[in-house]
Amino acid sequence: MLYEDFAAAEKSGWAEESKADAYVDLFAPISDQLVPSLSEATRAAHSGVILDLCCGHGNASEALVDAGAEVTGLDFSPAMLARAQNRVPGASFVEGDAADLPFGDSSFDAVVCNVGFGHLPDPDAVLSEISRVLRPDGVAALTSWREPEFSASFQIVFGAVKAHGDPGLAPPAPDFHLFSKREDARRALDTAGLRNPRFTDIDSAFRFNDPSGFADVFENATVRAAMLISSQSKAARIAIREAMTTRVANEFGDGQGGWRVPFPATMVTANA
Repeated sequence: MLYEDFAAAEKSGWAEESKADAYVDLFAPISDQLVPSLSEATRAAHSGVILDLCCGHGNASEALVDAGAEVTGLDFSPAMLARAQNRVPGASFVEGDAADLPFGDSSFDAVVCNVGFGHLPDPDAVLSEISRVLRPDGVAALTSWREPEFSASFQIVFGAVKAHGDPGLAPPAPDFHLFSKREDARRALDTAGLRNPRFTDIDSAFRFNDPSGFADVFENATVRAAMLISSQSKAARIAIREAMTTRVANEFGDGQGGWRVPFPATMVTANA
Protein backbone atom coordinates (compact mmCIF):
# COMPACT_ATOMS: atom_id res chain seq x y z
CA MET A 1 0.00 0.00 0.00
CA LEU A 2 1.35 3.41 -0.99
CA TYR A 3 -0.69 5.49 1.51
CA GLU A 4 -1.06 8.31 -1.03
CA ASP A 5 -3.68 10.29 0.93
CA PHE A 6 -1.58 10.06 4.08
CA ALA A 7 1.55 11.16 2.21
CA ALA A 8 -0.23 14.15 0.67
CA ALA A 9 -1.65 15.22 4.04
CA GLU A 10 1.75 14.96 5.72
CA LYS A 11 3.47 16.98 3.02
CA SER A 12 0.85 19.74 2.95
CA GLY A 13 0.55 19.85 6.73
CA TRP A 14 4.26 20.25 7.40
CA ALA A 15 4.52 22.91 4.70
CA GLU A 16 2.40 25.24 6.84
CA GLU A 17 4.36 27.89 8.72
CA SER A 18 1.88 27.75 11.60
CA LYS A 19 2.32 23.99 11.92
CA ALA A 20 6.11 24.31 11.95
CA ASP A 21 5.91 27.02 14.62
CA ALA A 22 3.55 24.92 16.75
CA TYR A 23 5.87 21.93 16.45
CA VAL A 24 8.88 23.93 17.58
CA ASP A 25 6.98 25.47 20.49
CA LEU A 26 4.95 22.48 21.68
CA PHE A 27 6.34 19.18 20.40
CA ALA A 28 10.07 19.76 20.01
CA PRO A 29 10.71 19.66 23.78
CA ILE A 30 9.96 15.94 23.76
CA SER A 31 11.76 15.04 20.54
CA ASP A 32 14.74 16.90 22.04
CA GLN A 33 14.82 14.25 24.77
CA LEU A 34 15.78 11.57 22.22
CA VAL A 35 18.69 13.48 20.71
CA PRO A 36 21.34 12.54 23.31
CA SER A 37 20.73 8.84 22.60
CA LEU A 38 21.13 9.40 18.86
CA SER A 39 24.31 11.36 19.39
CA GLU A 40 25.78 8.71 21.68
CA ALA A 41 24.86 5.92 19.24
CA THR A 42 26.79 7.67 16.46
CA ARG A 43 29.76 8.71 18.60
CA ALA A 44 32.21 6.82 16.35
CA ALA A 45 31.07 8.97 13.40
CA HIS A 46 31.42 12.36 15.12
CA SER A 47 34.64 12.99 13.21
CA GLY A 48 32.96 11.99 9.95
CA VAL A 49 29.91 12.75 7.82
CA ILE A 50 26.38 12.22 9.15
CA LEU A 51 22.97 12.43 7.47
CA ASP A 52 20.12 13.71 9.64
CA LEU A 53 17.12 12.24 7.84
CA CYS A 54 13.74 13.92 8.38
CA CYS A 55 15.75 16.57 10.18
CA GLY A 56 12.81 18.84 11.00
CA HIS A 57 13.91 22.04 12.69
CA GLY A 58 17.44 20.71 13.22
CA ASN A 59 17.62 19.63 16.85
CA ALA A 60 19.62 16.46 16.10
CA SER A 61 21.70 18.28 13.48
CA GLU A 62 22.69 20.87 16.07
CA ALA A 63 23.85 18.25 18.56
CA LEU A 64 25.87 16.40 15.92
CA VAL A 65 27.54 19.57 14.62
CA ASP A 66 28.39 20.51 18.21
CA ALA A 67 29.97 17.04 18.59
CA GLY A 68 32.25 17.70 15.62
CA ALA A 69 30.46 15.97 12.74
CA GLU A 70 29.94 17.26 9.22
CA VAL A 71 26.15 17.15 8.97
CA THR A 72 23.66 17.19 6.11
CA GLY A 73 19.98 17.39 7.01
CA LEU A 74 17.19 16.34 4.67
CA ASP A 75 13.46 16.95 5.02
CA PHE A 76 10.41 17.29 2.76
CA SER A 77 9.19 20.43 4.59
CA PRO A 78 10.55 23.79 3.39
CA ALA A 79 9.13 25.39 6.53
CA MET A 80 11.11 23.06 8.77
CA LEU A 81 14.26 23.37 6.68
CA ALA A 82 14.21 27.15 7.00
CA ARG A 83 14.13 26.80 10.77
CA ALA A 84 16.89 24.20 10.71
CA GLN A 85 19.19 26.36 8.61
CA ASN A 86 18.63 29.31 10.92
CA ARG A 87 19.28 27.16 13.97
CA VAL A 88 22.32 25.27 12.65
CA PRO A 89 24.29 27.42 10.18
CA GLY A 90 27.15 24.94 10.42
CA ALA A 91 25.14 22.18 8.71
CA SER A 92 23.90 21.81 5.14
CA PHE A 93 20.20 21.26 4.51
CA VAL A 94 18.46 19.74 1.49
CA GLU A 95 14.79 19.43 0.56
CA GLY A 96 14.16 15.91 -0.66
CA ASP A 97 12.43 12.53 -0.51
CA ALA A 98 13.72 10.10 2.11
CA ALA A 99 12.75 7.21 -0.18
CA ASP A 100 14.85 8.60 -3.06
CA LEU A 101 17.88 10.25 -1.50
CA PRO A 102 19.88 12.67 -3.66
CA PHE A 103 23.22 11.24 -2.50
CA GLY A 104 25.64 8.73 -3.92
CA ASP A 105 26.29 5.26 -2.56
CA SER A 106 28.42 5.07 0.59
CA SER A 107 28.24 8.82 1.25
CA PHE A 108 27.82 8.83 5.04
CA ASP A 109 29.48 7.38 8.12
CA ALA A 110 26.15 7.48 9.97
CA VAL A 111 22.47 8.22 9.41
CA VAL A 112 20.12 9.37 12.16
CA CYS A 113 16.36 9.75 11.94
CA ASN A 114 14.56 11.13 14.98
CA VAL A 115 10.94 9.90 14.96
CA GLY A 116 10.72 10.64 11.25
CA PHE A 117 9.47 7.28 10.02
CA GLY A 118 5.94 7.94 11.23
CA HIS A 119 5.67 10.68 8.60
CA LEU A 120 6.84 8.55 5.64
CA PRO A 121 4.56 6.51 3.37
CA ASP A 122 7.14 3.86 2.37
CA PRO A 123 9.39 2.97 5.31
CA ASP A 124 10.88 -0.07 3.57
CA ALA A 125 12.12 2.09 0.70
CA VAL A 126 13.61 4.55 3.18
CA LEU A 127 15.48 1.80 5.02
CA SER A 128 16.89 0.59 1.71
CA GLU A 129 18.07 4.10 0.91
CA ILE A 130 19.70 4.42 4.33
CA SER A 131 21.56 1.17 3.68
CA ARG A 132 22.65 2.41 0.25
CA VAL A 133 24.08 5.74 1.39
CA LEU A 134 25.90 4.33 4.42
CA ARG A 135 29.54 3.40 4.12
CA PRO A 136 30.50 -0.20 5.00
CA ASP A 137 30.03 -0.66 8.77
CA GLY A 138 28.35 2.75 8.94
CA VAL A 139 25.72 3.11 11.65
CA ALA A 140 22.03 3.95 11.42
CA ALA A 141 20.35 5.25 14.60
CA LEU A 142 16.57 5.52 14.25
CA THR A 143 13.81 6.32 16.75
CA SER A 144 10.06 5.83 16.88
CA TRP A 145 7.42 6.30 19.55
CA ARG A 146 6.36 3.22 21.51
CA GLU A 147 2.99 1.52 20.99
CA PRO A 148 -0.14 2.62 22.89
CA GLU A 149 0.11 -0.25 25.38
CA PHE A 150 3.39 1.25 26.61
CA SER A 151 2.51 4.93 26.12
CA ALA A 152 0.21 6.92 28.39
CA SER A 153 0.11 9.70 25.80
CA PHE A 154 -1.26 7.47 23.06
CA GLN A 155 -3.70 5.88 25.50
CA ILE A 156 -5.06 9.32 26.36
CA VAL A 157 -5.41 10.46 22.74
CA PHE A 158 -6.85 7.28 21.26
CA GLY A 159 -8.97 6.57 24.32
CA ALA A 160 -10.62 9.97 24.00
CA VAL A 161 -11.19 9.55 20.26
CA LYS A 162 -12.63 6.06 20.72
CA ALA A 163 -14.95 7.23 23.50
CA HIS A 164 -16.21 10.40 21.82
CA GLY A 165 -15.50 10.14 18.08
CA ASP A 166 -14.66 7.80 15.22
CA PRO A 167 -11.09 6.40 15.15
CA GLY A 168 -11.54 5.35 11.52
CA LEU A 169 -11.82 8.83 10.00
CA ALA A 170 -8.10 9.35 9.33
CA PRO A 171 -6.64 7.91 6.10
CA PRO A 172 -4.73 4.61 6.25
CA ALA A 173 -1.13 5.13 7.30
CA PRO A 174 2.05 3.09 7.83
CA ASP A 175 3.07 1.73 11.22
CA PHE A 176 3.87 4.60 13.58
CA HIS A 177 5.77 2.31 15.96
CA LEU A 178 8.04 0.37 13.61
CA PHE A 179 11.19 0.29 15.72
CA SER A 180 9.50 -0.51 19.03
CA LYS A 181 8.04 -3.70 17.49
CA ARG A 182 11.33 -5.51 17.58
CA GLU A 183 10.61 -8.56 15.44
CA ASP A 184 9.00 -6.41 12.74
CA ALA A 185 11.93 -4.02 12.94
CA ARG A 186 14.48 -6.82 12.65
CA ARG A 187 12.78 -8.16 9.52
CA ALA A 188 12.56 -4.73 7.91
CA LEU A 189 16.18 -3.89 8.71
CA ASP A 190 17.43 -7.26 7.48
CA THR A 191 15.54 -6.88 4.20
CA ALA A 192 17.19 -3.47 3.72
CA GLY A 193 20.66 -4.86 4.40
CA LEU A 194 21.06 -3.33 7.86
CA ARG A 195 22.52 -5.79 10.36
CA ASN A 196 23.09 -6.38 14.05
CA PRO A 197 20.15 -4.33 15.37
CA ARG A 198 20.35 -3.12 18.97
CA PHE A 199 17.32 -1.66 20.75
CA THR A 200 17.16 0.96 23.49
CA ASP A 201 13.96 2.20 25.15
CA ILE A 202 13.91 5.90 26.08
CA ASP A 203 11.70 7.15 28.92
CA SER A 204 10.72 10.49 27.41
CA ALA A 205 7.74 12.45 28.74
CA PHE A 206 5.76 15.63 28.18
CA ARG A 207 5.73 18.25 30.93
CA PHE A 208 2.99 20.85 31.27
CA ASN A 209 2.15 23.77 33.52
CA ASP A 210 -1.51 23.43 32.50
CA PRO A 211 -3.20 20.09 31.75
CA SER A 212 -4.82 21.55 28.62
CA GLY A 213 -1.34 21.79 27.13
CA PHE A 214 -1.52 18.10 26.26
CA ALA A 215 -4.50 18.62 23.95
CA ASP A 216 -2.78 21.66 22.44
CA VAL A 217 0.14 19.46 21.36
CA PHE A 218 -1.91 16.86 19.53
CA GLU A 219 -4.41 19.31 18.04
CA ASN A 220 -1.89 21.87 16.81
CA ALA A 221 1.67 20.51 16.68
CA THR A 222 1.14 17.25 14.79
CA VAL A 223 -0.27 16.31 11.41
CA ARG A 224 -1.23 12.67 11.85
CA ALA A 225 -3.05 13.01 15.18
CA ALA A 226 -4.42 16.45 14.32
CA MET A 227 -5.87 15.02 11.11
CA LEU A 228 -7.74 12.37 13.11
CA ILE A 229 -9.06 14.90 15.63
CA SER A 230 -10.01 17.56 13.08
CA SER A 231 -11.96 14.97 11.05
CA GLN A 232 -14.46 14.58 13.90
CA SER A 233 -17.66 16.56 14.34
CA LYS A 234 -17.49 19.80 16.30
CA ALA A 235 -19.23 18.22 19.28
CA ALA A 236 -16.85 15.27 19.20
CA ARG A 237 -13.80 17.54 19.01
CA ILE A 238 -14.96 19.44 22.08
CA ALA A 239 -15.59 16.20 23.98
CA ILE A 240 -12.24 14.72 22.91
CA ARG A 241 -10.35 17.78 24.10
CA GLU A 242 -12.21 17.81 27.41
CA ALA A 243 -11.56 14.09 27.94
CA MET A 244 -7.84 14.44 27.25
CA THR A 245 -7.49 17.44 29.53
CA THR A 246 -9.46 15.84 32.35
CA ARG A 247 -7.43 12.64 32.27
CA VAL A 248 -4.13 14.51 32.30
CA ALA A 249 -5.33 16.70 35.18
CA ASN A 250 -6.58 13.76 37.24
CA GLU A 251 -3.90 11.14 36.62
CA PHE A 252 -0.59 12.77 35.73
CA GLY A 253 0.19 15.44 38.30
CA ASP A 254 3.89 15.55 39.10
CA GLY A 255 3.45 16.53 42.74
CA GLN A 256 5.06 19.91 42.10
CA GLY A 257 2.15 21.79 40.58
CA GLY A 258 2.69 20.55 37.03
CA TRP A 259 1.88 17.50 34.92
CA ARG A 260 4.13 14.82 33.45
CA VAL A 261 2.74 12.49 30.76
CA PRO A 262 4.98 9.61 29.57
CA PHE A 263 5.58 9.41 25.81
CA PRO A 264 8.34 6.77 25.54
CA ALA A 265 10.35 5.96 22.44
CA THR A 266 12.59 3.20 21.13
CA MET A 267 15.90 3.67 19.33
CA VAL A 268 17.27 0.98 17.06
CA THR A 269 20.90 1.05 16.00
CA ALA A 270 22.13 -1.09 13.10
CA ASN A 271 25.10 -1.32 10.75
CA ALA A 272 25.44 -1.38 6.98
